[in-house]
Amino acid sequence: MAVTVSRRAMEPIEIFAGQQAYRHIAQSGIRPTDIRAIIGASGGPKWFVLSHLDRYLMQNWLPAIPHQLELIGSSIGAWRMAAYASAAPMAALEQLESQYLNQRYSARPSHQEISQSIRQLLDSFIQPNDLDQHQLKKLHIVAARCKGLSQLKQPSIQGLAFAAVAVGNLVSRRSLPRSFDRVIFQSPGGQLPVAQWDHFRTHQVPLNRANYRDALLASGAIPIVIEGVRDPVGAPRGLYRDGGMVDYHFDLPFKPEQGLVLYPHFSPLLKPGWFDKPLPWRKVHASNYSHTLMISPSREFVASLPYGKIPDRRDFERLDNDSRIRYWQTVVDRNQAIAEAFDRWVHSANPLDQVIPIETLTR
Repeated sequence: MAVTVSRRAMEPIEIFAGQQAYRHIAQSGIRPTDIRAIIGASGGPKWFVLSHLDRYLMQNWLPAIPHQLELIGSSIGAWRMAAYASAAPMAALEQLESQYLNQRYSARPSHQEISQSIRQLLDSFIQPNDLDQHQLKKLHIVAARCKGLSQLKQPSIQGLAFAAVAVGNLVSRRSLPRSFDRVIFQSPGGQLPVAQWDHFRTHQVPLNRANYRDALLASGAIPIVIEGVRDPVGAPRGLYRDGGMVDYHFDLPFKPEQGLVLYPHFSPLLKPGWFDKPLPWRKVHASNYSHTLMISPSREFVASLPYGKIPDRRDFERLDNDSRIRYWQTVVDRNQAIAEAFDRWVHSANPLDQVIPIETLTR
């Protein structure tokens, strides 16, 4: 007897929609002009499972959007969104991908060695004059301003300080504002569709030529691994680190007055902050994702990859340079299937058939 396999199970992507996004797709389908904001999550090399989807959106969707588009990201998500906002987005993305993928380090690299490599990476794909192009594409870079013990600079002591922060977060995420403020460096005229800010003190700082590089560097400055950024121009004084400390996958009420939020995400998993990763009970609020359409690789697709997983930062420790680069390149090559599946879904007769309520990820 023939076995019937559902279309959803065969596809390399999973598509999730909040309540408002689900209704929108049911009534009107989905078009580039529906999108008012795009989110880029933290996650380092996890992004390599999405790079062809990014290319697809840059080539096929961005040129079709006639209105202001808000691009928000933290850490690698901020770097991706900077490429989206670039005057030449495809060239910027390809340079970012190549430079990040081909990183090489000594057997036991110091944080100075890693920091210098990251600064060179950023300089390879960002241009200060890109800010002049932020007319319809508005960039929002999230960084965490450190307070208390999280300001300590010595890597050996940072571990103890951040362990204390993690213990406080284990009890309640509301303990984190004692250690971090949220700082958003944003293009002039940018308007994030956030209905109400959460319990973090949030500073919105104009993005300009003087702080652009520092904002991107700070957003990806992983504690212990990469040096933080001190006193970015125009921002509250202090030491700035990875935006994922505050907004890892984001748990903010992005609710544009019109249209939807697009979230190309590397996993069907949503965690508010970096310290919430090991906590299975700590999840985002489904109501914050009511207007969001999220695209992620399917579990079957991930299982088919080398090592049965997407890339992550531990690959730097588990694999030598050559093995890691080959593995990451294989994932990049294969993720072309993600972009092709998204294109099939967009042009399908009944796109709602493949959509999963995002509430299933937050229960």
